[in-house]
Amino acid sequence: MIFRYARHTDNLEPLIEFYTKVIGLEVLGRFTNHSNYNGVFLGYSGMDWHIEFTESNERVNHYPDVDDLLVFYLNTSEHLNAIKKDANHVGAVLRKSKNPYWQSKGLEILDPDGFGVILTIRDKVLDGEDDLTKLLKNKGVKTWDEALRFVKEIPYGRNSNRIDFKLVLSENKGTCSSKHALLKQIASLNSVNNVKLIMGIYKMSEANTIGIGNYLSANGLAYIPEAHCYLKLHGKRIDITNQKSDIRKIEGDIIEEFEIEPAQVGSYKIDLHKKYLKNWRIERASSMTFEDIWAIREKCILELSKNSID
Repeated sequence: MIFRYARHTDNLEPLIEFYTKVIGLEVLGRFTNHSNYNGVFLGYSGMDWHIEFTESNERVNHYPDVDDLLVFYLNTSEHLNAIKKDANHVGAVLRKSKNPYWQSKGLEILDPDGFGVILTIRDKVLDGEDDLTKLLKNKGVKTWDEALRFVKEIPYGRNSNRIDFKLVLSENKGTCSSKHALLKQIASLNSVNNVKLIMGIYKMSEANTIGIGNYLSANGLAYIPEAHCYLKLHGKRIDITNQKSDIRKIEGDIIEEFEIEPAQVGSYKIDLHKKYLKNWRIERASSMTFEDIWAIREKCILELSKNSID
């Protein structure tokens, strides 16, 4: 059985913006002038449910009751906090739920039609029998939400082998690459859905990485493309590099994203980054060699590591 929730609206574009940018849904399809209706399908690829919003020449004739709610069950508090930050950023209205259950269990946001959207956590128990999951559970981590919070609190530091994810736990340190690769692997081993490991290329500058401005300006650069790893949970970017990590610091400067697998955070990630820098140098018609640019990048990394982004 496939489930569709359908609603007619006078606010089609604002609804699309809200459910994609704040809630994190994907646009699965759109249609125009189909029997006088325009519409959109929102959800996640491969799932057996989706939302449809339609508009037509006829105005809507419905009014939301405070108990008319869409409820989304999230796996982690990190995901919930990311949605709350985006809701605050766009000025979405947060409302105290009428139902006492949702007051204690969820966060309610109003969509552009005035309907309540509940975000609540239904944690996923780690039930894998693999060595990596067992190692994590031996440290007292029993759920997916606990796994994210536990790894986020592990100190920042480079591991002796960047593709051996167990070292994050045994050496009690990790980078953006090893930490997020570890969590992606845990998610895959425990059937946690819609978790993607992302390598993002962003404009590293003084504005988002304090302390590197002198290196850049001395070489006539406003920024340099840098690679950073993070997760996407149901379309929402999550950075657990350290306790102070906030993807919003670089989110507006992301140029391109690549979905990668945990085993690719080693030489594959480095080669992909170098290839991007070589093309960037050619496009800018820079007189500097690639080696010059990489050396500048390495100097920046010394400052960058202090802010726990590698």
